[in-house]
Amino acid sequence: MGKLSQKIPFLLEFFFNGIFICLYSLRSIEKLPSVWNPEIVSNLILSMAYIAPAVLFINVIANYKMSKGLEDFLRRFIFSIVVFVPMLITWGDVEFAFWLSSVHLLSSVLALYDDSEDVIKDDKQTKEGTLFQGIRLRPAQLVLLSFTGVIFLGTFLLMLPFSSVDGKSISFIDGFFMATSATCVTGLSTLSLQDNFSLFGQVVILALIQIGGLSIMTLYSSMAILLGRSMRMKDRIIMQDLLDVSSLEELFAMIVNIIKYTFLIELWGGIVLTIAFTFEGFEFSKAIYYGFFHSISAFCNAGFSLFNNSLESYATSPMIHGTIAILITLGGLGFIVLKELKEVVTSGKKLVRLGLHSKIVIVTSIVLTVTGTLFIFFGEFLTSIDSYSLWEKMQISFFQSVTLRTAGFNSIPLTNLNKYTIYMMTLFMFIGGSPGSTAGGVKTTTLAILFYSIKSTLKGDKTVSVLDRKIPSPMVVRGTALMFISILITSFFILIIMKIEPEQSFLPIFFEVISASGTVGLTLGITPYLSVMGKLAIAILMLIGRIGPLTLILAIGQRNRSTGKFDYPDGRIMIG
Repeated sequence: MGKLSQKIPFLLEFFFNGIFICLYSLRSIEKLPSVWNPEIVSNLILSMAYIAPAVLFINVIANYKMSKGLEDFLRRFIFSIVVFVPMLITWGDVEFAFWLSSVHLLSSVLALYDDSEDVIKDDKQTKEGTLFQGIRLRPAQLVLLSFTGVIFLGTFLLMLPFSSVDGKSISFIDGFFMATSATCVTGLSTLSLQDNFSLFGQVVILALIQIGGLSIMTLYSSMAILLGRSMRMKDRIIMQDLLDVSSLEELFAMIVNIIKYTFLIELWGGIVLTIAFTFEGFEFSKAIYYGFFHSISAFCNAGFSLFNNSLESYATSPMIHGTIAILITLGGLGFIVLKELKEVVTSGKKLVRLGLHSKIVIVTSIVLTVTGTLFIFFGEFLTSIDSYSLWEKMQISFFQSVTLRTAGFNSIPLTNLNKYTIYMMTLFMFIGGSPGSTAGGVKTTTLAILFYSIKSTLKGDKTVSVLDRKIPSPMVVRGTALMFISILITSFFILIIMKIEPEQSFLPIFFEVISASGTVGLTLGITPYLSVMGKLAIAILMLIGRIGPLTLILAIGQRNRSTGKFDYPDGRIMIG
């Protein structure tokens, strides 16, 4: 079967279900052209809602025929079955048909980039091609599309009636915001997890947190390994680029370590927190659920809590906030650092033998945590934490300093803090965690490189060196670009939110934007009161913050270009 004929089912779905989706959307937002007869449009939408499952069924049958067998079909097109079955059960329900058709059409479009089909061997097949054959996704673009796809799937699941508690429903914008916040492991919430979401809805959010924490491609590759399937060459190259490894052996070892460390650490945290919540008077079954939910949320640096006031009720409970602080720290160090620290503990490896990356991450993280603790301790000693004992003040200050590493939990009301403390917190949130971790921000290594770059400039050195190692110039440029792009994006969104939300004062908006861009999740209380456009802007910023501003720029602007085999002469300009 030729390439063109293979795409006929997709084209049928694209045009038929696409028209159905467009008509339903226009009617929902009351933007139908005035010359159109509303009654005719409604009847057309109803008819198409009945036909949409048939179109999807044709697509499923065509996919089965193109597969190498039932196993191959289930591996590649199981999502089509997952969407088709509920669509068949709710046949005739216009709203369900709309959402299910939208989700499946999105997955079909993303499937166009799957290179699992046989390579074209002759010129005739090459010329036959398809409209989309020329599109080739680079790793940065694939990351962007993967996160977007998971967010829309999560939005659909959260909008299902059984995702909310009885008597309440989740609107599209709130579902989209919560799905984005969970997938981007941020923690900002427009709705209360405890009051608005059922057990199913909470589990969906927890799954999105885990997927976002591990990142889409890492999780996908891990599943492939666990199922004993070989990874395709394209996927291997993509993972090598994302994880910065130089060989396939290192790639597989890194993915195995990511999975192993993640679930072992989360298991440890879940057990300890279960015991802690049991001591607090929880029933054992509830303690298990709360323990593992907060363990996953903490290690993934998500900041989602099943308590409406986060961890304020346990500000002086060392077993709870201490465990969560450890989980946040481990999640924010990065898997490469965790692997080397494991060798220190199990193999007796000396700290001086750690790699440069691990040394920079550990030293910078300690400096930031200690500095933040001291600032909060002395800045709030006689104000917001005045009623606590000295030991309790130290606990609260340390926990709040750790949670600034893009975790999003709080053990005291942030609105009670002094303005200078809040401003200091935004600086730490902007920095964030470390590369290769579940944390966001511009990363600790970027801060370290810029610090040593400034130091070298002031000393008159032509090269940047850190701990007796020379930092390549392209890496310094990349760090500078990342910092500059992050500042520009953050400043732009501050202006946008100030325009959209004129009733909010500057400091809460400034804090909210920095929290979203760094995927932190702390807020001064304005998140639930944002307008629809405000929620949409913050959601977009969370996605940018999660995939990284530089990755976003590369995903949008990356092109295949040949720069030629010549260099331009040096040019000199005046600076400062």
